[in-house]
Amino acid sequence: LVQYQVEELDEFDLKVDEFDEIEQEHKRLANGTELIDTCQASLDILTEGEENNIESLLNRVVSLAEDLQNYDPALSNISTMLNDALIQVQESAGELQHYLSKLELDPTHFAYLEERLSKAMQLARKHHVSPNKLAEHHLALKAELSTLDSDESKLEEIQLQVDASRAAYLSNAQKLSQSRARYAKELDKLVTQSIHELNMPKGKFTIEVNFH
Repeated sequence: LVQYQVEELDEFDLKVDEFDEIEQEHKRLANGTELIDTCQASLDILTEGEENNIESLLNRVVSLAEDLQNYDPALSNISTMLNDALIQVQESAGELQHYLSKLELDPTHFAYLEERLSKAMQLARKHHVSPNKLAEHHLALKAELSTLDSDESKLEEIQLQVDASRAAYLSNAQKLSQSRARYAKELDKLVTQSIHELNMPKGKFTIEVNFH
């Protein structure tokens, strides 16, 4: 059973942390249209809107603040903070533009992710684990199978040793039995001869040696 489970999970080959990654990517692609629309709306507000975007408004305020600090240097900190805010807005807009340029809505890839997620959840239910723990469960089963294989190999080795010992025992026992049989025959002759010398010509002494 363990070997079948390992082979099944080997075939699927889900990597550690892969489920979380594909789930996140699937979620991103599933909401791709909304992501694009929201990012573009944010860009319009920040820098690209034709009227009153944040960048243009901040530019106006920065210009006013620079004029004010000419009258009172104590206002220079305000001018600095406004310039920093303008830089933050421009950098944020740049990040959004970069994100949008890389965002691709690939239906084929989305279908692949959906199929893989579905299979992962199916196998997770079958193995009674959560989908994001399926890869770790796979590794644990492989370790268990390796231990079982090792134990089986040891048992086979022990059985070979037992068989070899039994064969050696039987061989030695047979040699001993043959030796006893040979000496038994010699003893038969000696005892029988002694019986004959006692005026019992028909007397016969026999030792039977059996090997089991």
